[in-house]
Amino acid sequence: MTKMTSDKSKFNLFISYYHVDRYFKDKLNDIIGDHYNTTSSPHKYEICHNHQKYTEELQKTPSENNIFIVLVGNETYKSKNVDWEINYGLHEHACMLGLCLPTNDDYLKTNINPKLIPEKLANNIFSGYASYFDWTENVNDLENYIDFSLKNMFKKHALLV
Repeated sequence: MTKMTSDKSKFNLFISYYHVDRYFKDKLNDIIGDHYNTTSSPHKYEICHNHQKYTEELQKTPSENNIFIVLVGNETYKSKNVDWEINYGLHEHACMLGLCLPTNDDYLKTNINPKLIPEKLANNIFSGYASYFDWTENVNDLENYIDFSLKNMFKKHALLV
């Protein structure tokens, strides 16, 4: 596979996660944080319930060359904040990559249950714009996932509904 991420510092990695999956967000940041510019969900209490303020906070993150990694646990589909982040990323034409966490019933299964995935992410996985892989702690696998996701992004258009 041709490495598209040879100059990784030019990519901004945004990690979207539901608060119960913070362990995996921290672990992912430990694994890949030295290779990419990373940011993650703004979990300030005063903005978490206000769509406008939350979106304004997201707009403070760099928007060029964004790669959104959505950590998908068993309850992620319930998070309105993750939904807002996916929506923002899609409108910014960001690369979308879902990682199925070991806490998700679909982890290591061949078929996925779209009801366990945030709807906007699921729609874009099935359209071919977004990618979806099982969680790994191997940095080379993660880089391959990102490369694959970037290639998908350049071949398809995001579904914004």
